[in-house]
Amino acid sequence: MKRALLAALALLLAGCGSAPEPVDPQVRQQLIAQVEAVKTAALANDRAAAEAALGELNREIATAQAQGKLNPDNARVILAAADRVAEDVRTIPLPAPPPPVIVTVTPQPPLPDPGREQADESGQRWEERWKGWEERQKNWEKRMENNGKNDD
Repeated sequence: MKRALLAALALLLAGCGSAPEPVDPQVRQQLIAQVEAVKTAALANDRAAAEAALGELNREIATAQAQGKLNPDNARVILAAADRVAEDVRTIPLPAPPPPVIVTVTPQPPLPDPGREQADESGQRWEERWKGWEERQKNWEKRMENNGKNDD
């Protein structure tokens, strides 16, 4: 893959200088720099960077051609070579997805509820009253059994 990539890049560089009409030197330098960016990223197996550099190369070619600084024949040669490089770049494996992020949330302790405390106190008073009532009920039942003979 790298040999084909280097051959396509060499063709790309050669295409910038072999035009029948001269290419603007500034455009030539920009295109060569962009080709080098593609080459560097591809050789580092950085698919994302290589694809971004190829996209930028295509934009620069289109801009130079639109401004009349690059003739259509040169543009076609360079774009054809860039397409071959893009095919090679697509063979570079994508990076592995990042590991999942594990987030641990510690809940806040519950705030004291004054209404709950009042309810608890009220419940305790009710239970005390209930016990008192049950006790009085038992005493009354005993009196009834004895027909009131044992008055306490």
